Amino acid sequence: MILFGVLLVVSGALARFFFLGKFLREDVIEVVSAQQIALAKAVARDVDHQLTTRWNTLNRLGESLPLEMVKQPERLTDWLAERHRINPVFLPGLLVADRQGIIIADFPPIPGRRGASIADNPDFARALTGNAGIGKPQFGAFAKKPVLPMGMALKDKDGVVQAVLVGVSALDTPGFLGPIFTGKIGHTGGYLLISPQDGLFVAAGDPDLVLKKTPPLGVNLLHDRAMQGFRGAGITINVKGTEELAAVADVPSTGWFVVARMPTAEAFEAVTRAQERIVKYGFLAVIFVCVVIGLVFRVLLRPLFSAADLAERMTQGELPLTPLPVVRDDEVGHLTGAFNRLLEKLSTTQAALERMAHHDPLTGLLNRNLLNDRMLQAFARAKRNGTKVAVLFLDLDGFKPINDELGHEYGDAALVEVARRLSGLVRQSDTLARVGGDEFVFVIVDLGGNGDEVVKKIAAKCIEVISKPIELQNAAHSLGVSIGIAMSDGLSDPGQLLKAADLAMYVAKKNGRSCYAMAPESLPSEGKA
Repeated sequence: MILFGVLLVVSGALARFFFLGKFLREDVIEVVSAQQIALAKAVARDVDHQLTTRWNTLNRLGESLPLEMVKQPERLTDWLAERHRINPVFLPGLLVADRQGIIIADFPPIPGRRGASIADNPDFARALTGNAGIGKPQFGAFAKKPVLPMGMALKDKDGVVQAVLVGVSALDTPGFLGPIFTGKIGHTGGYLLISPQDGLFVAAGDPDLVLKKTPPLGVNLLHDRAMQGFRGAGITINVKGTEELAAVADVPSTGWFVVARMPTAEAFEAVTRAQERIVKYGFLAVIFVCVVIGLVFRVLLRPLFSAADLAERMTQGELPLTPLPVVRDDEVGHLTGAFNRLLEKLSTTQAALERMAHHDPLTGLLNRNLLNDRMLQAFARAKRNGTKVAVLFLDLDGFKPINDELGHEYGDAALVEVARRLSGLVRQSDTLARVGGDEFVFVIVDLGGNGDEVVKKIAAKCIEVISKPIELQNAAHSLGVSIGIAMSDGLSDPGQLLKAADLAMYVAKKNGRSCYAMAPESLPSEGKA
């Protein structure tokens, strides 16, 4: 009853702990997911606006730039400086490269940039062909920080590209992607900006991730879905092994996406606190229940303690196994009566166990242990009566294919049927035992002078009954049996006779199976070599 009371309290606490926690987690996930999605979309819109603004600014500059300045680098530099001061969106610089990729003008000037070549830059090559656009985020060779280049071709009136105008933005600029780097969600959450086509973290609150490759397929399942086009919220494990709640939103102008993320440990703090209180109060309730029920039932269950003490002394061998006294007709009395019935049941079970120790559990035939006893008895009887003992060692032919192809269940069924057929040939004084997987031993006693003929007839009968097809899985399956026969007048060792029959069985196998073979009759007697 104490355990029952404790179980009730603990079960209630566990139910509240898991189910209330589960429902609270679901509610928190729903609310926080909506917030995360709203934050991700807001940041994505801001990033998209900043990118679009910069791209439009670069387009207006390209359309207004006089092409004759391409051949006048100093005037071109002054023109770039004036536009930069009017609208300084490209803080690391505006620059112009000729068709060969040589930077002919830049502002603000960075040592080593003017005169350098960007011909091997894929973004420059793309712009040179007239395909203007936003380039790949990269670590600026001259700015020495993560940057995003944008390039557009400067064409003459015939549409021939004369140069390329490039605007470079620092990724961590406060008015550009600064919120991605510095923005916080809760205490430890933040944002990621990812370029799926480049497989890069463009920006991140964690500086170790900026311009690093995104995790390979299978590391972060939600990230894998986002790379394939999923937009929404879910729970995932990040590259550092932390479980987090993340929301994904598109940046339409580039095909990038923003991830707003927060560790679930932080998101579920309220749930964790509620579960801790459940555990605390549940523990106090368990103590209270134990004390109250223990005091009440100690008085009520005193007869049970007495009966338990007697039972313990019986199990220790201090007292014989006898029925316990029934003090009163209540629950304790019923329990005592049940114990007494259990003693009776144990006696019955013990007899069954003794049978199991001497019989094969599958076929019910004698096993090797009891076979040895029966053979000793048969040898003693043969010595006393002057008769002979014959041992037939039977090994089934064709059993392994049935066992392998149909399975052990049907193999066992075949063995049971073989045992049944052989049992029909056994006299009351004879012995049939199963000594191995598909091996049986038939001990025949009280054989006279024509013992050889009798044994051969019995062996032939065994071959006949086993050769009849056995129905398994609605199909007939044939078995055979190879039999080794050894005879003794009881003066030899039973083990030697069994071994001789076993060897004779192998002779029958070599002679073509489904036949019998006789062992040599000269077996050493007891005390002889």
